[in-house]
Amino acid sequence: MNSRTLPLFCLLPLLAAGCTKIKETDLVTFPLRGEVLRIDTAKLTLTVAHQAIPNYMNAMTMPFKVRDKDLLRPLAVGDSIQATLAVSRTESWLEQIVLVGKGETLPTLSADQIITARVFRTGEVFPDESLLNQDGKTVRLSSFRGSVLALTFIYTRCPLPDFCIRMSNQFARVQKSLKGDGILNGRWHLMSVSFDPKFDRPAVLKRYAAEYGADFSSWDFVTDPDTAGPVIRRLADGLGLEYSQDEGLIDHNLRTVLIDPEGRLVKVITGNEWKPEEVAAEIRRLVQGG
Repeated sequence: MNSRTLPLFCLLPLLAAGCTKIKETDLVTFPLRGEVLRIDTAKLTLTVAHQAIPNYMNAMTMPFKVRDKDLLRPLAVGDSIQATLAVSRTESWLEQIVLVGKGETLPTLSADQIITARVFRTGEVFPDESLLNQDGKTVRLSSFRGSVLALTFIYTRCPLPDFCIRMSNQFARVQKSLKGDGILNGRWHLMSVSFDPKFDRPAVLKRYAAEYGADFSSWDFVTDPDTAGPVIRRLADGLGLEYSQDEGLIDHNLRTVLIDPEGRLVKVITGNEWKPEEVAAEIRRLVQGG
């Protein structure tokens, strides 16, 4: 087991010092208490604004998986709950959810409060933006024309193994697969984009990248040059990437993007179920003009 398999327990500064390697079958649990902000019965997720979990993570808002649909039935937005957060090496979920107090249902947005973002469409040239990489250098997306560019979105303080940690592990596997094919040298590039520009400055990104064995010749870790994040917000809106910050940590969904050598958007992958070998195969196909 190498360091890249341990970011949940050893990478994050929010964890207690002195962590040790764990077995693949290990499972840890934490008590969780908070307020329900969103319920998705179709995807079996529960978004909770929870209190700090000692020696694990600060108070934050986060969507959690729920394996048993029946646990969601008694709940409504605004309810206070307590539950058990179960965390394995590769995933996390809530169990033993108990209703502590009924809350008021939050008001929905009116039609004139909803902002319709411009959605990037496949086949169109992807917007050219300038980002700041792990070395403090400005990187323009257009500078990768002539190569296949794959983007994914993360933030370094994400504590759950099936969100940003999985995306980074997946890209590490894509990098390893493609580096073994000399014919592809210089014709592909990976980019992990942080939507936490206030915290994820170049030095932080560089330390994080090292945990995943990133080769910066083919994999950059970038964020918005402006800590207010206007560039990241434009990209997120166009890709349907939702994120909101609370107490320093972020509630978000997932997007992975493939851009062809002409700079055109080829594919937007939602969620975390994609396989590294499939993305690597798609990059090979695009490099070869398929």
